[in-house]
Amino acid sequence: MTQHLFLSLGGNLGNTREIFEGAYPLIEKKIGKISVYSSIYQTEAWGPIPQADFLNQVVLVSTSLKPEACLTELLEIERQFGRERKERWGPRTLDLDILYYGDVIIAESDLSIPHPRIAERKFILTPLAEIAPLFEDPVLRKSMMALLAACADESQVNRSV
Repeated sequence: MTQHLFLSLGGNLGNTREIFEGAYPLIEKKIGKISVYSSIYQTEAWGPIPQADFLNQVVLVSTSLKPEACLTELLEIERQFGRERKERWGPRTLDLDILYYGDVIIAESDLSIPHPRIAERKFILTPLAEIAPLFEDPVLRKSMMALLAACADESQVNRSV
């Protein structure tokens, strides 16, 4: 059975646009067809570590893989682009996160779907609301537009040119 998978792409080390361009075919080969791409947004880094701004994007993928298999493949794609998990919220070449897998809810130590901090992060909600404004969070039962409107995150999120 095919599921709609919302993925976020983020990065702030190296040429992030080129890295995203290189990741798309791997996502399509290993996970499934990308049907919708949000704009790419430049956003302030999140967390306590001073670092360069991030570029962020959300894509909608059709997949027949189970969520756990998607996670395994995404971690491998990150590794192929030099991702090292040294510190939480640290700089990175490529960060791939599962935001939603249809309306599935998973709460395990190594996998949480929906991503647990979506409602707190304007850099995720802005591209999500762009491509799926009426999609409803299966836990919070609010649309992406409603979550974005209620988000207390005051960081700058600007469409990248």
